[in-house]
Amino acid sequence: MQNKLNIAFLSIHSSPLGALGAKDTGGMSTYLLGMTEALGTAGHLVDIYTRAVAGTNSEVTVMSANVRLIAINDGLGRLNKYELALHTNAISETIEIFRQQHNNHYDLVFSHYWISGLVGQQLQAKWRLPHLLMFHTLGRAKNELCPGESEPLERLAAEKELAFRADLVIVAAQSEKERLLNYYSLEPSRIQVIPIGIDRKLFRPFSRSVAKQKAGLGAAEKIILAVGRLEPIKGFDLLLAVAACIDPAVDFKVVLVGGDDQGKDLAGDLKKTAGWLNLSDRVVFAGRAAYDFLPYYYNAAEVTVIPSYYESFGLVALESLACNTPVIAGPVGVIPELAKIPGSDSYLHLVAERSPALWADQISWIIASSPHDDPATGAGRLLKPYSWPVVAESFIETCRSVLNNKL
Repeated sequence: MQNKLNIAFLSIHSSPLGALGAKDTGGMSTYLLGMTEALGTAGHLVDIYTRAVAGTNSEVTVMSANVRLIAINDGLGRLNKYELALHTNAISETIEIFRQQHNNHYDLVFSHYWISGLVGQQLQAKWRLPHLLMFHTLGRAKNELCPGESEPLERLAAEKELAFRADLVIVAAQSEKERLLNYYSLEPSRIQVIPIGIDRKLFRPFSRSVAKQKAGLGAAEKIILAVGRLEPIKGFDLLLAVAACIDPAVDFKVVLVGGDDQGKDLAGDLKKTAGWLNLSDRVVFAGRAAYDFLPYYYNAAEVTVIPSYYESFGLVALESLACNTPVIAGPVGVIPELAKIPGSDSYLHLVAERSPALWADQISWIIASSPHDDPATGAGRLLKPYSWPVVAESFIETCRSVLNNKL
């Protein structure tokens, strides 16, 4: 076996170079960018295959050392996720033609999301290589946990088949492994937990006053922050109900960062709800922010709130904690694991029930207390396992184990 691995990543429905925070370029794109850069830095070769939805030729973009993004043109044009599921044969064949033309050879295929999994399953048969799969979110979990979600039966059936047929399913949190075991009764050895990392050079603590000024927020305002795409599953309706329970004498603002044109209907609904709750002057819909601007929002905030019904990981929690900003969240994604780390209770507050009054009590206590600004004793010290070099090393160890089992 080669010392360094050559891995084909599949991100068919979404390019990691898309605008982060838009509908199909959220945490998965952040994962792809961070993981592949760390793998490339360690000397491994990575090609990320996605679709070119404009132009006539496939394009290759060097993203970082040893990492390329290959946007293949399959001639299908712009399609939504569910239309793509009908054309996986054509997509996999286009990738195979490109691979042959450029004499690319790989050790493994690593698919992201169920659409990519369907393509990866076909390439697994063509290339006779191990197929690793990361769902990022599960349709069944969305349907069961979030009111108003209705993922189609085609997705649910595909995810079940893929869970059984992939050589290994990778998840980012123990809660997601337990969910897969419960749904499909897989052998535990066929699911591997490898967490997500964060960029600690980008997400770090700095002056709250500087951050507020940069983010255009009032110096005296207590900032209650939420970050995420505008989707029902993020639970921002709970956040508004919580804000309505906070003493109006407190000078606070709820700042909601995220969203694009795809989420404008929900944004409109949330603005109406804020009006009904007499919160119109208390809620700021900041819209989508550039990823490298997010640290300003985290550092400006007294607290970050994660009211999601479901998270497969919960990257926002890590980003906030890395900036020494406390987090209030439900028991979703990696949150229960973080809550078990000794000393985490100063920064991470787990609320098991979706009771606005309980959440409001926690928020009120935090914004009334003194901020924790010392990096040496702050929340960032809890995050040593969540660095990209550590995560990438764990991933490569897992890959080698899969390859050894295939020999």
